[in-house]
Amino acid sequence: MKSNKNFRIFLRLMKAQTFNYITDPINIILGVVLTTVTMLCWVAFKPHDAESGLLADSFVLASAIGISSIRNSQYNLNLTLADWRETRFIRNLLTTPVSKRILYSSILCFNWIVNILVTLLLISLAMLFSSQRQVISNVEWGPFLIGFVLNILLSNVIALFLSTTFKNKEYVFIISLLSYFGPMYLLGLGIPWNVVGQIPVINILTYIAPHRYTLHLMQAAWVGNASNMAFPGVEASSWLGQHGFGYGGNGWWLPAVISISFIILFALAFYIRLKNNYQFGIRKYSKFKGIKKHTNNIELIKKTSSIDELKALVEIAGLNYKEEKTKKRNKIKTIKPSKKRGGK
Repeated sequence: MKSNKNFRIFLRLMKAQTFNYITDPINIILGVVLTTVTMLCWVAFKPHDAESGLLADSFVLASAIGISSIRNSQYNLNLTLADWRETRFIRNLLTTPVSKRILYSSILCFNWIVNILVTLLLISLAMLFSSQRQVISNVEWGPFLIGFVLNILLSNVIALFLSTTFKNKEYVFIISLLSYFGPMYLLGLGIPWNVVGQIPVINILTYIAPHRYTLHLMQAAWVGNASNMAFPGVEASSWLGQHGFGYGGNGWWLPAVISISFIILFALAFYIRLKNNYQFGIRKYSKFKGIKKHTNNIELIKKTSSIDELKALVEIAGLNYKEEKTKKRNKIKTIKPSKKRGGK
């Protein structure tokens, strides 16, 4: 019975998120339309001569998948958390018997479902073109899927860290948009990486971008170069020809390890922020006598599901308080007064 109830709550939370997502035009435009149109423009109308300097990368579809995942995994997650926090939905929900696991698992599950659906849409549209059907035959699916999963996880933990670090949601949205538009134009979709990557200053500066490593892993795996992270279709004497994706000839394991390190770093930062935000008010009173009993009562109150249960809990707490007060009085009475010095 309890599992069925939790499942119904989970479905209702998923339904609420679906409604919020499809009714927000910014979500649809930035999360689906902009990425899709940009990819289709490169695939359908790309120049056929390298002299133009804007020849599309052969991994443009992988770039579109990775960058749309950043948008949906980070900005959309922050948007959901900010809206529900602003309306006190999360706070009110946590005062009910609903498990925190159900709440946060529904948010993350919806986020992953959106990413998978958008990915399938991008692949379906790209397969309308023969050039993309030829490229997909070279994909190393193992490293690509690892990069895809790491990209979503990295975006999720960054979103959680931002949502607990900044109280002003505008700051969160600005940083999230920078995390989206930065890779959009500097890591291989808005402007091809065979153009941006040839500029040494930009190439080096993007090493500080956490999403560089997950995107490059996906891009290299898409063209079958995950084993040495070499860049395809450029002159050997060029910057990219000499340095490839920039991992010193090492295979896809290096960007994967760096990505995992970033994920652990942001996850720890999120945990620390969460602990400071929600335990600071209790920690300064932790040495007071009886604090554990009071916090336990608060947790019991949160878990009550009816007025009768709440009344019964209050009565029990009141009886316990009276019993302890009576015990203290009796203890004081039993203490014998000390005899005065010189008395008989």
